[in-house]
Amino acid sequence: MSTHQSVQILEYNAFTDRPFAGNPAGVVTDASGLDDEVMQLIARQMNLAETAFLVPPSSSDADVRLRWFTPTQEVTLCGHATIAAFTAAAEHGLFPREAGQERELRVETLSGILRIRIGEREGAVRVAMQIPVPDFEPLAVDRGAFAALWGVSEAVLAGDWWALPSTGYRFIPVRDREALGSLTLDSEALAEIDPAASFAFFTGDTVDPDSHWHLRFFAPFLGVPEDIVTGSAQGPMGPLHLRLTDAPQQDGWTELKGEQGDLLGRPGRVIVRVHSEQGAVDDLEIAGGGVAMLEGRIVVGK
Repeated sequence: MSTHQSVQILEYNAFTDRPFAGNPAGVVTDASGLDDEVMQLIARQMNLAETAFLVPPSSSDADVRLRWFTPTQEVTLCGHATIAAFTAAAEHGLFPREAGQERELRVETLSGILRIRIGEREGAVRVAMQIPVPDFEPLAVDRGAFAALWGVSEAVLAGDWWALPSTGYRFIPVRDREALGSLTLDSEALAEIDPAASFAFFTGDTVDPDSHWHLRFFAPFLGVPEDIVTGSAQGPMGPLHLRLTDAPQQDGWTELKGEQGDLLGRPGRVIVRVHSEQGAVDDLEIAGGGVAMLEGRIVVGK
């Protein structure tokens, strides 16, 4: 008789409404009996950018706790795996809501307690995720040497460069999509200059006329050489876009759209909602849907 222990494992593509597009994430909707080592082993086995685990909260202020693991480590924030996790949870009967209604959850994460809204659009589950409002700082590096690492000239990486200390992300504007597509990753050389950072390169040269930016994201030191669609980088692009375009900061919500993944053959679209009060950004959300791709059980012990 087999004594193998297993848990249900799902794979959902996030930030898309069609199969084989968007960014895949592993999801375990009930990880209550799994320890840290097993979660890391599952993420390594899935070998996706992130695998998300829903567990009981440790805080009475939260409805559920969410953890994210790359194949090599736990991370403090992940957008696409959150969209995947709560789309999967909703489609599997968790967090029920009345037809046509929205369910709001308080989710405990390593980035604090975040708001998740589960709703519906055109008959499909749509998830909105609150993310921390970014606090950007100017990025001071040798621009010429840095550009050369990516196989481009300094002139291609135009404009101001920004750092987001809370995540270690760097945000760097690129002239156009052609230049964006020409970037090449050299992890070994990069490690000598900025060994703990992740890199978001963006341009206003978009595929869709109603989009606001197109982005590529590299996180080689987190085990993700290039991510397909990165919610945790797309979200901060909302306030940054408003700053860089000198858009008037009207009170209330401003909805923007970011692109990513097209250059990898996996197009994804992220809705970014920026809330301002008296000219200052005080709330931020990313939103999108997901598509179920795989469902099964993964062996976690004997």
